[in-house]
Amino acid sequence: MGIEETLKKYSWIVPLLQKADRETRSILMKNLRQRKKNFFPEGDFTADIDNLIKCMLCPNMCRFDCGSLIAGNTESMSPAYKARIGYYLSVGKIDPIDPANKDFIDLMYKCSNEENCKIWCPFDFSVVSLLETVRDDLTSKGLTPEYLQSPILNLKKTQTIEDHNIFKTYKEKGIRNIETDGNDEIYYYIGCEMMKFPEVVKANIELLQKAGIKFSTNLERKMCCSGPMFNIRDLETAKEFAEKNKQLIESTGANLVVSDCPGCVLALTKRYESIDVKINVRIIHIVEYITQLFDEGKLSINKDIPDEYKKLTIHDPCLMARNLNDISSIRSILYKIPGIELIEPTYNKELTHCCGWSGTLHWADRSLAIQEAQNRIKELKETGANNFVSACPLCELGLKYGLTEDDNPYIKILDLSELLIKIL
Repeated sequence: MGIEETLKKYSWIVPLLQKADRETRSILMKNLRQRKKNFFPEGDFTADIDNLIKCMLCPNMCRFDCGSLIAGNTESMSPAYKARIGYYLSVGKIDPIDPANKDFIDLMYKCSNEENCKIWCPFDFSVVSLLETVRDDLTSKGLTPEYLQSPILNLKKTQTIEDHNIFKTYKEKGIRNIETDGNDEIYYYIGCEMMKFPEVVKANIELLQKAGIKFSTNLERKMCCSGPMFNIRDLETAKEFAEKNKQLIESTGANLVVSDCPGCVLALTKRYESIDVKINVRIIHIVEYITQLFDEGKLSINKDIPDEYKKLTIHDPCLMARNLNDISSIRSILYKIPGIELIEPTYNKELTHCCGWSGTLHWADRSLAIQEAQNRIKELKETGANNFVSACPLCELGLKYGLTEDDNPYIKILDLSELLIKIL
């Protein structure tokens, strides 16, 4: 983050300091200068103590845009409070082994990974990342909560975080499996959660076929990207699956991997690199690739969009907008569709709000995740559109949990590929 961006994030506090008396300003600056002396413990810690302290001492503007805090409606869900508890757990001021402190440990996992906090942070870090360093400490002490053991065990048993190998359900769902001959143009990497939306998978396969692309899906050998293990912080299991996925990807001969899940893209790239597993091919979200196919003339719109889909709004996936830095691909495609009335929600693009279903929140507190989903549904409904278009299976899953019985008859949650296949 450059100096201009840093100053912009601090600008709101300048008038407050100017109005403060000289003694107050002096005390503030003295305390900031002495933070290492007052707060830094002796010893080595996995947790990011330096940034945890910065976070807990900050005025915390991020609290006004934290989806989990808004859903929970309690200050204990705020980013700074979590950072403070993470600090206390890491340095031993709160004993993590004492069963009486279980609620404090659970708090370290009540985060949906939306990273709105980073937008407001003058230090340009996210509390998501800070909490992960605290979870590293908890994992090393064998204190991973019980409710996170199930996805870990499932992954080792079924190769996915489900209690069965969800990729092997492709036959009953009518999904065509294409095994590689080792000479693919691209590898279509299907996410675990997207297998819950077979119509989206079938639409993506049809789009690639219409564009004349040579690709494979390899569902007989497919496994989870292990992205959830990075959230839980079981990095040993994450690395095991990273190596397996690298071998599978390399076996296709493809020089490009496209995935329908932003979480998979993040895992296969930045997450894998953080544990020294480098896949030497380009890996992007399938919507970015579809944009490219339109630009190259390999896909074109040949039909009018049905009237029922003409008015819509966009739900930007957090991972896509803030981690993959892509807010243009979805819009680039939608703007190509004649007759569409696209109404942006108030919180959109890099300022999007979360569906509640990423990170570890939905495991740690399902009701809180559903409340966050309901909050996002309310924001999308305010546009007056009944079609909510996204490009992430977790978002599409989370948003569905946010629908009420009254919403279900007329609100449609669509993946962009489902919409496209109707007009090509």
